[in-house]
Amino acid sequence: MSGIHSINITWNISISNRLECNINKYVLTLMSNQSQNQVSDVQEILSSKDSGHFWNNLVSGFKYNIKLTPSTSNGTLPSSPIYSITTPMTKNEVQIKNITTKYENGKIKVNWILVYSHHHYTTVDEPVTLIIKYKVKRILSCSIREVERNWTSITISNQTNYEISDTVPNSQYSIQVLVDVKDKNTTQQENMINVLTPTSSPITEPILDPDHPMYITYNSIFVQWKMDPENCSKLNGFFSQFYIELKDKVDDVLQMRETKNNYISFNDLKTNTTYELKVFIKTHFGYNLEHFLLTNFKTKLENLKPVEDLVVYKKSLKNRMVGLRWSYTQDTNVEGFIVSFNDKNVSIITPQKCSAWPEYYCHTFYNLSPSNNYIFKIKPKSIDYPEGGKVSSISFNSTDGLPDSPMNLKTTEIGSTTIALQWDVPWIFNGVLKNFTINVDEISSNNTDSFPRISDMPVDEELPTYNYTITTCNPDQHIQLEFHLYPNHHGPVFHLHCLSHFQLFKK
Repeated sequence: MSGIHSINITWNISISNRLECNINKYVLTLMSNQSQNQVSDVQEILSSKDSGHFWNNLVSGFKYNIKLTPSTSNGTLPSSPIYSITTPMTKNEVQIKNITTKYENGKIKVNWILVYSHHHYTTVDEPVTLIIKYKVKRILSCSIREVERNWTSITISNQTNYEISDTVPNSQYSIQVLVDVKDKNTTQQENMINVLTPTSSPITEPILDPDHPMYITYNSIFVQWKMDPENCSKLNGFFSQFYIELKDKVDDVLQMRETKNNYISFNDLKTNTTYELKVFIKTHFGYNLEHFLLTNFKTKLENLKPVEDLVVYKKSLKNRMVGLRWSYTQDTNVEGFIVSFNDKNVSIITPQKCSAWPEYYCHTFYNLSPSNNYIFKIKPKSIDYPEGGKVSSISFNSTDGLPDSPMNLKTTEIGSTTIALQWDVPWIFNGVLKNFTINVDEISSNNTDSFPRISDMPVDEELPTYNYTITTCNPDQHIQLEFHLYPNHHGPVFHLHCLSHFQLFKK
């Protein structure tokens, strides 16, 4: 009977009636010969009374040959046949040898062989349960320091290979193969190997740096980005530099740059043009066409020019009011004007063309702070330049002044008793335009007692031109006209001649 490390041998005792034939001793011979391991051993046990023997401290998995030789007083009797027996083996006797790995398609393929501890050339055929343990030891794309990762443990049966999937490129893995034994305190031979995974193209991309926003002008751009440290394992290699592509989406012109910096600027771009910017991470392996930072932007319109022809065209101390007029050539670009008085009361006004001068902008400000002198500042703003462009300014006081005379007075129709007049709005009101006063004086009359005829034309709207008809004209009469914006201000003098009936008939 065979145990793991022992053999129990029994035999029958032979008794003879003849004294000289009685067996007085037994010689039990144990022979082992493992030629592959060069093991040869012969052990003899003498037994005179026992009918058996227990042989222990044997080696498991060895083949033993046993024979029994009886002896009498007259000599040795023929030996028994040779019995062969092999001691069984346990899982504790199994070892893992020749662990090899191969990397293929993102997987680490692990292979090994199973042998008995005392028979290194004898493969194990019986069922064996194994434990595969592995973990990432270093992610070289991030650092050469060891990372803290838990072991992944997989139990398999009757296998001499295993595939580790979803591995991290450019990393070091630690792999162990252990026999699953019942006695967890059993010391097993250390079977751990370290494996490096190859590099590959990066599967991550930069992100825009929120602390340094893009700065875009009418002909340039500055962009800054950063790499997410949490995604360094996805670099799959050692960082080399950044590869940048800038494409004009109108003309499809491509510019390419490389830099080790995490920012770049492009100058000499076209105004008001859409561009596409791509930033790739490039390692010593290369860059990935499918992973990049993408941003589209549009260059601004040209820098905002300052307003021109800025003038105070009306004001009223009593009403704490002032009206300003200015011209601006970039009409399509402007979305408003930033204004202030004495560097206070900063506000934004919408663009509003003048009703009297359609090619100019006008705005009337009310409730001004009391002051003898004012400094008015104005600058245009747009979507591209929300802080505004260059500043224009004008200084003025609160004292009312005299208005300009009406401009471009002309007759549109002259009859025998009527004269139709038209004139342009005065360029400067100074005060508030309320009415025109028209003095009509007959200079051809022999009547020295005649008095000028005075007519008032109320004004409730600022218009480019005004019209008025004189209805007190006599045929062939010479009259003198004088315009007033205010009763105390004399305007220009005009001489007109009313047509005679004969002239009207010829017309």
